Amino acid sequence: MSAPEPTSIQAPPRTAAHPRTIAFTSGKGGVGKSSLVLNTGLALRRRGQRVAILDGDLGLANLNVLLGLSPRFDLRHVVSGERRLGQVMLHGPLGLSIIPAASGVAALADLDDDARRRLLAQLDEVASAVDYLLIDTGAGLTPTVLSLVLAADEAIVVTRPEPTAMADAYALMKVVVLQERSYPFHLLVNMARDAEEARQIHDGLAAILMRFLSYRPGNAGHVVDDPAVARAVVEQVPFVVKVPACPAAVAVDGLAASLLGGPAVVRPDVTFWERVLRWGARAT
Repeated sequence: MSAPEPTSIQAPPRTAAHPRTIAFTSGKGGVGKSSLVLNTGLALRRRGQRVAILDGDLGLANLNVLLGLSPRFDLRHVVSGERRLGQVMLHGPLGLSIIPAASGVAALADLDDDARRRLLAQLDEVASAVDYLLIDTGAGLTPTVLSLVLAADEAIVVTRPEPTAMADAYALMKVVVLQERSYPFHLLVNMARDAEEARQIHDGLAAILMRFLSYRPGNAGHVVDDPAVARAVVEQVPFVVKVPACPAAVAVDGLAASLLGGPAVVRPDVTFWERVLRWGARAT
């Protein structure tokens, strides 16, 4: 099994108040997206990076389940003013921070300007304390999923060797690229039989995107179909912690390594949270 190339994913510039924000997204559910974002965050932590994950899957928030945690509060309580952001954050293995969102992202549309500014001040405190903010979006083409993807610096689209998953991954990228032609997508093939199958899927999707949209996605590599992943989910222990030498963990560590290198991709100097709040303002 081959790990992703160290420079396969280009890193946009960031400052202390602007961590690198990466949305993990998919056209359909059941592709292992939440497990991948969680384990990638832990792999980055092992490499000395400060990481927070926003659980933005509003319909099926899974990160707390994967860790065996039961949050009492989420971003909705921060939006309403009942709790501060630091009071709702969950603490995972290796010092990983998780922000449970539930319906809190959608509730941003109900904020007035003063409330948005107060919330942004709290969110900026979190942003200044991390190097990476990973976003676990829902699956599909809902307005919230698309808004979280477009707010992030870039996105990793997770698919698997299955026709509907590949078709839905294409549909997701198409919708975003038609809105922002230069949006940096990176395609990751999960549950692949081997490197050759993953290469064929990536090249096939890339060819379709080039033919119809003149767009070429990046390559985030692949993760092989590994029984250790399913066992880790059942035991609610991330596989990079439970079985760090298993093939899936080795591949995810390769993804983390690729995220740490590469030349800069230039995007507007606006933070993820500012983009999300602007979407909330437009939705009112």
